Amino acid sequence: MKKKFNFRRLLQIIFFALIAIISINHTLVERGIEIPFLSSASLHALCPYGGVETFVSLITSGVMVKKVHESAVALLAIILVLSALFGPVFCSYVCPLGSIQEWISKLGKKLFPKRFNKFVPKKLDKYLRFIRYIILIWTVYLSTMTLKLVFEAYDPYYALFNFWSGEVAITSLIVLGLVLISSLFIERAWCKYACPFGALLGLTNFFRIFKIRRNTETCTSCNLCTKNCPMNIDVAKKEVVKDHQCISCGECTSEKSCPVSNTVTLSTKSNKHISTKIVAIIVVVVLVAGIGIAKLTDTFNTESTKTPAKIETGEFSDSFDPADIRGSYSLGDISESFDVSVDTLAKAFDIDEADNGAYQVKNLEALYDDVGTGSVREFVAIYTDLPYDAESEGLPLTAIEVLFSEGKISEDKYEILKAKLMGELEEQTQVIDAEQENSEDDTEKIEEEHTTIGGETTVKDALDLGISIESLEEILGTKISDESQLVKEIATGNGMKFSEVKGELNSLLE
Repeated sequence: MKKKFNFRRLLQIIFFALIAIISINHTLVERGIEIPFLSSASLHALCPYGGVETFVSLITSGVMVKKVHESAVALLAIILVLSALFGPVFCSYVCPLGSIQEWISKLGKKLFPKRFNKFVPKKLDKYLRFIRYIILIWTVYLSTMTLKLVFEAYDPYYALFNFWSGEVAITSLIVLGLVLISSLFIERAWCKYACPFGALLGLTNFFRIFKIRRNTETCTSCNLCTKNCPMNIDVAKKEVVKDHQCISCGECTSEKSCPVSNTVTLSTKSNKHISTKIVAIIVVVVLVAGIGIAKLTDTFNTESTKTPAKIETGEFSDSFDPADIRGSYSLGDISESFDVSVDTLAKAFDIDEADNGAYQVKNLEALYDDVGTGSVREFVAIYTDLPYDAESEGLPLTAIEVLFSEGKISEDKYEILKAKLMGELEEQTQVIDAEQENSEDDTEKIEEEHTTIGGETTVKDALDLGISIESLEEILGTKISDESQLVKEIATGNGMKFSEVKGELNSLLE
């Protein structure tokens, strides 16, 4: 047969290069460099399986899994349209992970000309092929329950185009290594046994419009269609291929393998044939048109959805959960979900920017030593009177002042928060001063720390220094039953300023 130009291979190279360049550009943008006229979208934005992982949570609660983008959902819809026409053409024409397995397999065919793609016994092979459905169900279930991108830690696609960064989990790198090595022995091993997205698309083989069909009247039973199938489907024994493993690569068709024209074809039930060249053109047209429509309708957003999860049970059921505020959220994102204005948030955290609404929470770490995303969560929870059970990172004085001035906390609560903050600040200052003043004599500094009342002084330590229990109880204004308690905790727990308590106690030691 005369060898024809391989349009499918051309598309594989184009899409592989495109994803690689976009991924590199995304890394460069994070370092302040950008390739002009090229998208800087992340891999998560360009992976349609993210749309599968977030589908259930999006339908049931209107919330997307973390790191999943609206563009992933749009891509999923476009690919399902293609699959309804031709089956899993995404796997054979577009998917970069499938392509690189195919390319490595060319070397495997030379190394093992007789055994390649036959290493796995048929009895075992037929059961292994259902593992990918277990993975599909597992990842969708866990992603829905946790609202986290569970599969990322094992995803070889993510590792393939992000291995140079520090974001890739070691498990996904190991999986990628196994996938590439296995390609020397088994054609598309990942696609056959583990790919959850391929498992989903494989189901479209049962109802797609254009199917692989074999004309039994012209077939010579040469078995070339079966021999050349990368997925080991016995095409020569089927009139219509409805196997869930078919990837619509067209390798079994008359234009590739079959010596008799129009014997094995990609065609409709009414016998309308279509060539791989036309399929390749339609794949590009549908992808470009689909993305274009999604952009026009503002549904191809390559940024993560900035909507927190909702509280599922109790008095505050169906309210947005402050605990789900993330570092990538801007003040504007938070304001849209919670009843707190951008100006209030900016004032609370002393943010002085031209566009406060775009300021991301994670940038607070550059302003404060002990204030971060957790502090914003706590502030929003107190301000909106929503529950927040996580351990506090601490609030800056400006945030405490805002909460009090707007009547969100009582005077007692205000004094407690302020005392706690000021006590911590004073303690840090004293430590720094002590280090500077006594840097030449560490022994003297240690002795001084053990002869005065400080932030780590317990009731027993104070008694050992010679302060009576009666004096402690009088100054602290409470009965003391546990000598292991910190003096500072007792003071702040009673709404007292530790700096004043400490001064009174140390005056008894002079």
